[in-house]
Amino acid sequence: MFFNSLSYLFFLLAVAIVVYIIPGKYQWIWLLICSIFFYYTLLPTYLILFFVLIILNYYLGLAIENSDIKRNFIFILSICFNIIILAFFKYFGFFQSLVIEIKGRSVYDPLLKIILPVGLSFFIFTILSYLIEVKRGTINAERHIGIFAGYLLFFPKIMQGPIEKPGKIIPQFREKKCFNYELVVEGLKLMLWGYFKKLVVADRLAIYVDAVYNNYEQHSGASLLLATIFYSFQIYADFSGYTDIAVGSAKVLGFNLTNNFNRPYFADSIKEFWNRWHITLSVWLRDYLFLPIAVFFTGKIKNTKYFGLPIEKWIFMLATIITFSICGLWHGEGLNFLIWGLLFGIYLTIANWSLSLQKNIRKKLDISKKSKLYRVYGIIITFLLVSFTWIFFRADTTRDALNIIESILDLEGPLFIDRRTMVFSLVGLVLLYYLEAKIEFSQSGYLPFKTKHWLVEHLAYAALTMIILLIGVFDGGQFIYFQF
Repeated sequence: MFFNSLSYLFFLLAVAIVVYIIPGKYQWIWLLICSIFFYYTLLPTYLILFFVLIILNYYLGLAIENSDIKRNFIFILSICFNIIILAFFKYFGFFQSLVIEIKGRSVYDPLLKIILPVGLSFFIFTILSYLIEVKRGTINAERHIGIFAGYLLFFPKIMQGPIEKPGKIIPQFREKKCFNYELVVEGLKLMLWGYFKKLVVADRLAIYVDAVYNNYEQHSGASLLLATIFYSFQIYADFSGYTDIAVGSAKVLGFNLTNNFNRPYFADSIKEFWNRWHITLSVWLRDYLFLPIAVFFTGKIKNTKYFGLPIEKWIFMLATIITFSICGLWHGEGLNFLIWGLLFGIYLTIANWSLSLQKNIRKKLDISKKSKLYRVYGIIITFLLVSFTWIFFRADTTRDALNIIESILDLEGPLFIDRRTMVFSLVGLVLLYYLEAKIEFSQSGYLPFKTKHWLVEHLAYAALTMIILLIGVFDGGQFIYFQF
């Protein structure tokens, strides 16, 4: 049962009806049961793994809080344990390929059937956030194991996030959920917007992107360039569409989750892009990787300058490169994912190191940083830089990515056009960009149709529903980030 299935809508309806009928003290139990059932429909075999992780980390959190002498040891042990579990399942496929290559493809080994459980990465990241916050003393360890389990298994966020910090979400499980018409309607509108992104934009663009990237040797540089641009919007519409459905579903149930995307392709710098893209992951990387690494190097390095640059610049580079290298490796075991992460680390380092140079150039050219023209320039450059990184993200291997880049630079050959796909894709893209531009520049929140006129607003959502039904792709294509 996935978000983009009819069965999910009936499931959510049933969950919502019951949660608002039963007494408040039983609501967490109902939500936990429903979350377990939801995951059971995906990968029932791995439920036992999730239960084991819940129980162990529940007691590890208590041990970290209550221990004095061995607190650091228990904390390090708990972090290493969870990372090892994630690494085992996430990178088993990589070692599996090595075993197959050594033994031969005809060799049968039941262990080679191990796959990455859906949602395990985000589940582990949530656990790590909980353990770190307990260690830092920003929250108390959760005493109620049922609520702790509900926090980790909550079905709207288990598969792809948002990666919620415990201080925000756990207290919501203790609140009585009363039916709030405005919150429910807001959630349904957000879900509809998410379905538009997924079914009309992402899945329609995927047809062209897959046709070109999966057979890139047979396509021209022009086709590969267009497919790369399409993929930039595909992955955004796919992932942000999921987030909208997840956050909207939570609102229908009376919960408030973090909005994970804030129109990232309107960012005018790479730094701002990561402040808008996968926001909860960006915050997670900043709070639990970048800042601790920067503090570590600050305490180790005594010199004030290296090669004429302040030590702060070098520390920023080291912390950024390490953080985004880990981010890249988390997304996949291939060298192409590492390069994807390194490119962002390099982008951010260059931007940080050249702050004074950029300021001087703007001053000499009499360009205001707040001018509309300068912002448009920044948005275009940022989009091109980000799109370049997506080549490594989308390609199967680093060699494929390099070959694709070489073809794009040549820009030779005819443009591959599937008229039906192209027309529907462009309709979806234009509508998406127009509505997001309207939200961006009017600062009207995160919903596409915000107006004081009740009839106009609801007619707009009715029209959006018709567009989804008419040109949406309903083949059950799953969300890109399920593989991570």
